[in-house]
Amino acid sequence: MFVRLASRWWASSVTTTTQREISLTAVFGRDVRSMSSSAQKSSNEGASEDATARTLLDANAKRFDAALSGGRALEALLLGRSEDLRCVDVMCEHVGEACACRLARVVERRGVGLRVLDVSGNRLRALPSAIWGLKELEKLDASDNALTERDVPFDDLIERASETAPKLRELNLRGNVELVDGLGDRWRAVVDAMAKRGVRLTL
Repeated sequence: MFVRLASRWWASSVTTTTQREISLTAVFGRDVRSMSSSAQKSSNEGASEDATARTLLDANAKRFDAALSGGRALEALLLGRSEDLRCVDVMCEHVGEACACRLARVVERRGVGLRVLDVSGNRLRALPSAIWGLKELEKLDASDNALTERDVPFDDLIERASETAPKLRELNLRGNVELVDGLGDRWRAVVDAMAKRGVRLTL
């Protein structure tokens, strides 16, 4: 009896999932089953798999300590929608929520060669200031968080480009409603100024 019920549940789940995929394919005109793998490939574009970490524990591994024999620099840190960013520090006001404190420690410790950083979809209320000092950072995806315009040093990114993330080429801030609202009428000027610097800014 249990086996029959389990089989029916599994078949129902597969059917529901397949129908949902077919419906989405009809809307978007492509097979959504391949979307996640494509997104994963593009997210660490330019960084080899053995130089990529998808958890803070992995990022802190000795293999990413360039000072050690056989160690190498971390090039891509992919923490989109990650439970790793949930704060466990009881002294922090954001304990139990997504917080930048753990990310800050990893960026400061392992960020010297970081080229790709994805912290999208975490409802972060701030970004570590150390991010803007990363000399090799090319792509930052901080979309779908809870950032404000105060969390991104646009003036420094525009006026002090040689010192503030000098190699940055892509900055995705889409989905941060308060940030866009805070920019107000400046948003177009900021996008244009970033483009002149060579950065594709998405709001």
